[in-house]
Amino acid sequence: MKFLFLTDTHIRNTNPQGRKDNFFETVFKKLDEIIEIAQEKNVDAVLHGGDLFDRPDTPPSLVREVVIRLKKIDVPIYMVAGNHDIYGQNPNTIKRTMIGLLDSMGIIKLINPEEKVFLKKNGVTVRLTGTHYSYNLDKEGKISGYVVKKDDCDVAIHMVHGMLLEKPLFHTAYCTTIDEILSTQADITLSGHYHSGYGIKYVNGRYFVNPGSIVRIDSSLIEISRMPKVSFIKIEKDIIIENITLKSALPGYEILDRTKLEEMEFKEKKLAEFIQSVNSASNFKSYDFTAILNEISQKNNIKKEVVEEALKKIEQAQIDFSFDGEDLEVI
Repeated sequence: MKFLFLTDTHIRNTNPQGRKDNFFETVFKKLDEIIEIAQEKNVDAVLHGGDLFDRPDTPPSLVREVVIRLKKIDVPIYMVAGNHDIYGQNPNTIKRTMIGLLDSMGIIKLINPEEKVFLKKNGVTVRLTGTHYSYNLDKEGKISGYVVKKDDCDVAIHMVHGMLLEKPLFHTAYCTTIDEILSTQADITLSGHYHSGYGIKYVNGRYFVNPGSIVRIDSSLIEISRMPKVSFIKIEKDIIIENITLKSALPGYEILDRTKLEEMEFKEKKLAEFIQSVNSASNFKSYDFTAILNEISQKNNIKKEVVEEALKKIEQAQIDFSFDGEDLEVI
């Protein structure tokens, strides 16, 4: 039995900030290539890890273009909902979304909680289960969305749209690590949501797979160096999984522009330096804004004109505030 797994297509008709190409056209080129791979590999089903669309209320004209392509896939498309597919990070809103519509039309098949899909071929029974994204999926100590039992099949595949990582990232508030869910009995855990992916991990006799998003939304260095992939899964006597790099994906430096990101990083750096200068001047003799500004300017050799302009702004702000206060008293 053979499967093709992809995730985080984030289909939209506008360009994300930092993209130099036509994002709309690029996404559909990749979809067309994925359809060709599915046909060449003669897969029994296509699996999608969530975030088919970039928003739950995607315009019908764009959904139409997606449906035209998905209908070319002549095998079932099984999917879990991502955070961009639903409203308010709440999977109970699926019926009001575009993926809910596609599910009701039979274009895709959403795997809902507690649901089991059995596929049988050549004497092998594969069971598919899934977990949609929800706001508390990756809260500390909560692993129920990832851990499943296996007692009714030869191979268990579990799909989840959550922040499943090989190891925690310093900037990620909530995540779940592979080590935390080793009690799962799923032979293969397929995850989305984390766009950079972590490839194919084999831990304690089980596979954990995230090939990464097929699109690159931001211009971070890791996204510029990453090439979008899909995962091909072959199940016979053994399980064989390989990642396939999309040929239609251009190198990151050709389609991603770091200008805006670098401007933002520069502003954040300057803000951090200012905060540090304020913190370092902890021996202020006064809490008066003018005194504090003068003290900082002397320490950092700030030009007189800059200080005077800053003082004018502070003076005007104080005047505006005092008027607001008077109005409040009258009311």
